[in-house]
This record gives sequence, structure tokens and C-alpha cells, in this order.
Amino acid sequence: MRTIAFDLDDTLYDRTEPLKQTFASFTPTKELRFNEILPIYHKYSDIAFEKVTNQQWTLEESYVYRIRKTLQEQNIGISEQDALAFQAMYTKNQDRIQLRPHIEEIIQYLQNKEIQTIIITNGPSTNQRKKVRQLGLEAYLSANEIIVSEEEGVAKPDVAIFKVAEKRFGFAKNEVWYVGDSFPMDIIGASQAGWKAIWLNPSRQEPVINSNPAEKTVYSTEALKEYLFQIIY
Repeated sequence: MRTIAFDLDDTLYDRTEPLKQTFASFTPTKELRFNEILPIYHKYSDIAFEKVTNQQWTLEESYVYRIRKTLQEQNIGISEQDALAFQAMYTKNQDRIQLRPHIEEIIQYLQNKEIQTIIITNGPSTNQRKKVRQLGLEAYLSANEIIVSEEEGVAKPDVAIFKVAEKRFGFAKNEVWYVGDSFPMDIIGASQAGWKAIWLNPSRQEPVINSNPAEKTVYSTEALKEYLFQIIY
């Protein structure tokens, strides 16, 4: 093993916390059950992300779409202005994100062992790099070690974004492991690229296909730490 690559959202930090705070504070959504509304919101977020990636929509259009469509399924209608107000609250809550437990310890350990650490993340460049700063990850990774889909014009699970990392850092497929939370984006994407994958699965999701190509599945960052410390010594 020469390199460990991490996903960012919901892997290095819990993306659901600022979203949960926003749903609890936003008047039209206060009474909704977050665990029930979350997968619906993610469904429309994925659709919106694809539209932005393909340059069909602006970010603002995607923000309005995902919350309005989510609430339509609950028979709640909101205006475009209210949708943007929801996004403003969400952005404010995102400013307080923190690393998941044990993540900083893991990154320090990898770097002490001279294991190269990089991030491959889907999303808009400005947003993703802002999160990196807020999480204090600039202390460990250079800007070059963070690969953002918008900057490359390709997004996970497309193997092309994994090839960007191979070309940039000059490692072979058998020298890199990928850690991510999303089975279709991270685990399938990394596996199809020929990388070994570790599935961080705290919500205990079921694979979307019959087999699980991950080298290892862990259900907490503590278990992730134990596994990495076991295989890197």
C-alpha cells in the first residue's frame, strides 16, 4: 500500500448533521421525520448534482429543485424564495462541520507511516474546498492532493476520475485503497477502477448489487481506525 484515498462528504465528516439542523429549524419541515425525509432529499440531490455536472443547471437551480421536489412528496409546496432561504440556512449550518471521531488520528498515523493521503470528492469546487478548510484538513493535505469532480469535468463513479489520481501521483492500481461511504459512487467506482475499497457504512446500508466488491466493510470510524492500523504497521 502506497496511497490511501478518501471520499469527503459523509466519510470524513457527517453531512447529515447540518442538514438535520436545517430541517429542524426551517418552518415548513419542522414536523417532518428526518430519517424518513433524508433518503428522498438525497435522491433529488443526486439528480440535481448530475444536472450541474453536465452543465444543464446552475447551482442555485439545483438547490431550489432538490428541496422543492423533496417537499412535494410530502404534499408541501414552497416558493423559490423559500427554497433559497432553506439553502441559506443549510449553508450556515455547514460552516460548523467537524471531522468524524478518529479521522484526524487516522490521517496523522498514515502520514507518520509515509502513506500518501488524498481526497477524491464529487461536488462544486468552491463548496468542497471550503469544507476542507473548515475541517482543518489543509494542515495535512495540499491543494493538489484534493481532487474535485467539477475541476476535472468528471465525477464518481466514472473510472476516469480515479485515473486522474493515478496519473497525477504515479501510483499503480495495486498500491492504492479507497475509503468511502457511498456504495454506488465510492465502492463500485473504486472497484471498477481496479482499486481496493473500504466501505465505511455507519448506517448499515445494503449493497445495491448482489455482491459487495469492497475489500472490507466497517460500521464506524473506530472500526476503520482499527482495520487500517492492523494492515499498516
